[in-house]
Amino acid sequence: MLTLYSFPTPNGRKASILLEELGLTYAVHRVDLAAGENKRPDFLAISPITKIPALVEELPGGRVRRLFGSGAILLHFAERTGRLLPEDEDERAEAMSWFMLGVSDLGPTAIDMQRFAARAPDRIPHAIDLYKGELMRCYAALEDRLGVAEHLGGTTYSIADIACFPFIAAAAVAGGGLLDRFPNLKRWHDAMAGRPAVRRGMAVPETAVPESAAPG
Repeated sequence: MLTLYSFPTPNGRKASILLEELGLTYAVHRVDLAAGENKRPDFLAISPITKIPALVEELPGGRVRRLFGSGAILLHFAERTGRLLPEDEDERAEAMSWFMLGVSDLGPTAIDMQRFAARAPDRIPHAIDLYKGELMRCYAALEDRLGVAEHLGGTTYSIADIACFPFIAAAAVAGGGLLDRFPNLKRWHDAMAGRPAVRRGMAVPETAVPESAAPG
C-alpha cells in the first residue's frame, strides 16, 4: 500500500505523474500547507523538513518505509521497477544529469523566483534579477538539449522529463511567452502534456481527501 502526501505544486505533481506512469495503486492525502499541516508531528515523522511530496509504503511483516522529496521518490521507484530510466548506459547518464537539473536547479530556482517576485513583502531587484537569470540559464540549456533529442535522456522517456515538466508547465501558464521563445521546449512540453498519465498526475491532489479529514 502506497500513500502519497502531496499538495498541488510542481514538486508534488512530479511524484503523482511518476506513480501514474508506473500504474501503481496509491492513496493520496492532501497536506494543507497554508494551514500548517506539514508541520504537525505526524507529518514530520514522514518528512522531517516539512516538505511535500512524501510517501509511505506499507511492506510485508508490518514494516513501513518512508520517502520524502520528489527526487528520492522518482529515483526509488524508477530503480525498483526498472522503468523510466534508459537501458543504454550513455542515455542513462544523460538522463540522470537532466534529472538532477530538474531537482537541484530548475525547481529550487523557480520556487525562489516566485518567492521574491510575487510573495516577498518587499521587492529586492537584485534577488529577482539573479533568479530570473538562473531560470533563463536552465531554459536555454533545456532548449538546446531538446533541439537534438526527443527526450531529455535521449530516445527514452524518463524521470528526467518528469522532474522538469511540472515547472515548465507552471511557467507556461504564468505569462511571459516562455514557449513562444523556446520552440524545442514547446514541442517537448506539448508532447508531455498530451500523455494521459501526465494529465492524471497533474490533477493530483485536487480530488484527494484532505489530510485533516483522513482517518487516523
